Formats: sequence, C-alpha cells, structure tokens
Amino acid sequence: MEKISEIELFELLKKEITSCFFERNSASSTDISDWKGQDIVSFQEDLFEKTKSSVSEKWFYTYFKNTELKKLPRIDMLNILAQYVGYSGWSEFSSVQNNKINAQPLNGNSETEKPTHEIIAEKPESTDSKPREDLKPKTKKSKKSPVPAIIISIIGLAFLGTAVYFAFIYQRTYEFCFIDADRNTPITEPIEITVARQDFTPLELMTDKGCVTFPSKEDTLLMTIKSTYYKQDTFKIDLRLYQGRETIRLQPDDYKVMLRHYSKSSQSVKERIKMLDQMIDDHALIYQVYDNEFFGVEVLSKKQYINLMSLPTTSLKNFTLIEAEKNKNGKIIKIKFKINSDED
Repeated sequence: MEKISEIELFELLKKEITSCFFERNSASSTDISDWKGQDIVSFQEDLFEKTKSSVSEKWFYTYFKNTELKKLPRIDMLNILAQYVGYSGWSEFSSVQNNKINAQPLNGNSETEKPTHEIIAEKPESTDSKPREDLKPKTKKSKKSPVPAIIISIIGLAFLGTAVYFAFIYQRTYEFCFIDADRNTPITEPIEITVARQDFTPLELMTDKGCVTFPSKEDTLLMTIKSTYYKQDTFKIDLRLYQGRETIRLQPDDYKVMLRHYSKSSQSVKERIKMLDQMIDDHALIYQVYDNEFFGVEVLSKKQYINLMSLPTTSLKNFTLIEAEKNKNGKIIKIKFKINSDED
C-alpha cells in the first residue's frame, strides 16, 4: 500500500488552493509560487472570508514561494488551508489523496485478473463436478473488500475525533475586562487592544464599555493595551489557566488625568494658570484638532493653550484629550486635543 510523502501532499494542497482561489478571483500567474503584492493580499482576504483566519506575507513567502520546502507548516495552519479548499482538515485531505493513489493499483489488479476468469469460462465442461468446484475459489478476490472498508472506517473515526477537537479549540472565546488600578472601577474611556498572533496579522480591537471578547486558539496571548488616560502596557496571558472572565488592571497616567482635570476644573483662573504652567514644558508641541472642513489642525503655543483653558466658557466641558507625552523630567512636551461642538 503506497503512501505519498507529506511534502508531496502539501504540494497537492497548494495546487487545490490555487484552483479554489481562481474560482472567484484572478492573479498575475497561475503558479502560486509566482504571486506577490496584490495577489497575496487578495489571497489573504479570500482565505479570511472563508475560514475567518489568515496568513502573514512572511508566512506566504516561507511556505508558498519556497520551491525547496523541507518542513511542513504547523498542523493548525494545514487545517486552515485544507478547510479553504473544502476539506474539514489536513487529516481528511491527506486521507483522500492517499486513497486516490492507492486506488490506482487496485483497479489495475482487477483488470489483469479478469482475463483469467474469461479463459476459465471457455474451458470445455467436464463430467467430473470436482474440477468445477476447484474453479470457484477464483472468485474469492471479493474477500479483499472488507479490509479497505475497515481501514477507511478507522480513518474516518480518527478524523471525526480530530475535527471535533479542533472545532472546540477554534470556537472557544475569552473575555477580558479593564479596571482603573487606583480607583478599582470599570474603565469607560475608549481602549485600544492589540493581540499578537503567531503567523497572523495582529488582532486589533477597541471598546468603550470596559470589556472585550474574542476567540483564540493559542495557549498564550501577548496583549498590548492603549488608552488616552492610562499608561500603555503589555500583558502576557496564559489561556490554559483561564477560568472565566478575567480582569486586567490599568495604571492611570497621572499627568494626563491632571491635564484633563485642570482643563475642566472650576477652580480660580489664577490657580488653573499656575498649575498648567508648571505641568507643561515651555517648548511643548500643542495641536488643536477641528472637525470642520475649513480647519484641520491648529498649532498653539504654551501661552495660547493656557489662555484657552483659562477662559470662563462652557465649551471647555467638551474638552477631549487625544494624546499627551511627557519627557524624563515629568514635563508635558506634546498635547493633542479637541473641543467638540454642541451643534448637531
């Protein structure tokens, strides 16, 4: 019973991937190893549409454009590619291809045995019934059929178990909620979450409700958190210990919080000017962002900014800090903000 090598199986899979891609798309070449640029982008989009997973450009160059491949991709990647062409996974694809190869010798044997049957049938009849009884075992080749059937059944059961396992892994979702480490309260400010994924582009998420939910098949996660009034931080999370909704504590960026406070506070003008002057560097870059079609961004000096924040106007209640940076001395060196209009 012949068995095709795994590298040869992967080459067959690449051909099926190419055929599947051309059913709804076009590319600069019919050979997947020649694809580049927009061809790769189109394939990534088509793969994601069908499997909700994708591959990086680096991965594509490593496994699809390498003509001397000696090592297969990881099994989870093979499963995704097999699902793209209509199989439930790599196991089914391998089984089907091996069965196709082994079916060819079996068909050949049946054809070579057929003339023997015909020659025997043309022999003169004998009065002795014994020889005719001896001829009957010639038809015993049908007894070979249960063996492939048993093998196919075993492979099918093994594949079913594998499919159920991977289906469970792929479908599992995780929930994380973010709280203020100082106040121990849920964060309702917008939060940007970037989840690093091996062999995939990073997963970009955003929430203003304090919690986020997403699926993952990895054992560990590398999660980077950004929020205007909180310090950027990166967390390494072991999903094998996941027991349910997990809480992540974010440290407030005190200077940004103070900047918002003094920009909106109702304290005396003199005190507000004094505090802002102490916090902001004399050479700080300050940008006011507009939403209208006449102005995009205006650059302000430190003095202009403090004067604007000191005016007794109700518009300051709509102050929104977009970005702020400070130097090693704790002075704010960059501010980007906007004042939202009350008009609809």
